[in-house]
Amino acid sequence: MSTAPKAVVFHTSTSSSELDCNDDDIVVITHTKSGANCVLKQFGAHILSFQTGSGKPLIMLSKDAIMDGSAAIRGGIPLCYPQFGQPDKSYPQHGFLRRNKWRVVEGSQFDTDDSAGVSLELELKDVTVARGDGTWGKDRTP
Repeated sequence: MSTAPKAVVFHTSTSSSELDCNDDDIVVITHTKSGANCVLKQFGAHILSFQTGSGKPLIMLSKDAIMDGSAAIRGGIPLCYPQFGQPDKSYPQHGFLRRNKWRVVEGSQFDTDDSAGVSLELELKDVTVARGDGTWGKDRTP
């Protein structure tokens, strides 16, 4: 993981915008050898942007994406678990993992000739939004 620039351009289907990388919720992963980069938000472990080494954007956000943590992010690559959609109305749309803040695993960042990346984790004790009633797990206890 490289030192984050002050801002990264991310793209929607209709425009380009700058994303403030001073936000401590943003992780920028740059593959030094190729120049490709990926921007993710720890809220939801959500990939917001991926650009090739030549700067071509391959992943985009919806122009309606809400980035303040009040709702799941629309577009990019979301983490959907334990279900896709909302077959049980007591669960949030596409599951609860995308509506919680993940954290970077200390020491997990890497940038080699072949790839670059980082590991994120979410401890169940830190889950703040699970079922519609705020509980999770087999016994439905927080």
